[in-house]
Amino acid sequence: MTGHFLNQRSGFLRARRVLGRQTGGVADAVWWSDGRVRAVGPAHELIRSVPRGTPDYDLPGALVTPGLVDGHTHFLMWALNRRRVQLAGVRTRTEAVRRVASARPVQGWVMGQGWDANDWIEAPDRQALDAVQPGPVYLDSLDVHAAWVNSAALRLAGITAETPDPFGGRIVRDAAGQPTGVLVDRAVELMTPHLPDPPIDLVVEALREAQAEAHRLGVTGIHDVEAELALQGFRHLEAAGELRLRVLFHPPVAALPRLIEAGVRSGEGSPWLRWGGVKLFLDGSLGSRTAWMLEPYRGTTDRGLPLATAEDAAAAMRMAAGAGIATTVHAIGDAAVRRAIDLVTGLPRTGVPHRIEHFQCVHPVDLARPARAGIVVSMQPAHILTDVPLVERHWGERGRGAYAFRSILRTGATMVFGSDVPVASIDPREGVFAAMERRTEGGPAGGWYADERLDLETTLAAYSAAAAVAGGVAERSGRLVPGFDADLVAWEVDPAAELGGDGEAFRQGRAVLTVVDGEVVMRAP
Repeated sequence: MTGHFLNQRSGFLRARRVLGRQTGGVADAVWWSDGRVRAVGPAHELIRSVPRGTPDYDLPGALVTPGLVDGHTHFLMWALNRRRVQLAGVRTRTEAVRRVASARPVQGWVMGQGWDANDWIEAPDRQALDAVQPGPVYLDSLDVHAAWVNSAALRLAGITAETPDPFGGRIVRDAAGQPTGVLVDRAVELMTPHLPDPPIDLVVEALREAQAEAHRLGVTGIHDVEAELALQGFRHLEAAGELRLRVLFHPPVAALPRLIEAGVRSGEGSPWLRWGGVKLFLDGSLGSRTAWMLEPYRGTTDRGLPLATAEDAAAAMRMAAGAGIATTVHAIGDAAVRRAIDLVTGLPRTGVPHRIEHFQCVHPVDLARPARAGIVVSMQPAHILTDVPLVERHWGERGRGAYAFRSILRTGATMVFGSDVPVASIDPREGVFAAMERRTEGGPAGGWYADERLDLETTLAAYSAAAAVAGGVAERSGRLVPGFDADLVAWEVDPAAELGGDGEAFRQGRAVLTVVDGEVVMRAP
């Protein structure tokens, strides 16, 4: 039934347990109608009030949760990348090049995503791509903070040995000073204007397919951070009555003058598509070693890259907030996190809270500052599955302040979880596992800084109730209480996930029923 929306917006669901109530007592059933939760409680009591003819769903072994919201996506990028060269998990340059060699150009380009050269013996370079593709090639890195291109692409962009590095970016060069074909952070912006925009019909088709996959995984909403082409696609789906994800859209800061002229304000929009805050970058990423640090990376004199001056970032934030538009700030390194807090603290409030994305490496003196300032912290636990070796290698003991989930919650901050798809999987089971277990694939039991592990209910709240706070809709969404949106998921999962805090048990489960606005949008066989 994925992708087929029923006309009825009502239902009665019996389950093993219903989470997300924030009230006492036993709850093994939920009743909803007209897209709103009507009651949650014992099935034998609720059934007396349910109107005859209400669709009945009997899933006695299921765990029911509020619909999960992915708090940080690049949803259209992921939707389109599903049709491009897949390089995530590729362990050698040879294998990456082999995949590129078998690809057919689309709109004249071969495009792909997901390479991570941190453990490659041979570094990515343009000549390796030139040997298999004469036309332009563009490959996003896994963290989307670097691009690997061939000579044809460099020629189209006019990038030569004489091209200077832009502020906040680097053109990687060989011993002779020639570009190798790797562009880091804001140097990628020298290439992106030359990439072909997909036609809108392809955008809409890709979003429609990606939405169905999100429903299959129990995702009912997203906080999307990307260019306005994605917004056009979401609007097409909404106009056709097909948008069944609740989207909080964060446009790039470059769009700020147009947004102000159009009178856009954060929090405004429809029940399906609303405005978030403008996205600013203050630094790069750990994987590309461009996250901006207070002290150098271990064994180097390199402290990463600030991607904006304090003056420019502050001016943009003040302009946005003065027009009722929130700020959404990318900050990964501890220097960038500190600057983000400094700049956001004291900004006028808007229709959604100001927020810091990633908040990845945090100096101890800064940990409690977002809570005091009312700043939302947006984090992606699934990155733990791959980042722990990099944190240990590059940050050492400073890693104690990375992904410090429980410490952040103790400060009283609102912490929302997401995936950063396509950097990590949109499957929330991966993030839930990572938050509960805090270990890499095949890593030892017990977890990395195990005192920061979370239990299942706390983790799920970061994907639901906290996401509602971050989206400015906490008064009607994110919990299963009467009057709230009927967005919910039934999970077939071993009770050990809940009773024993076993993250692997949840990871091995699956969503069997996804409901958005009272409509069943996915029912597993």
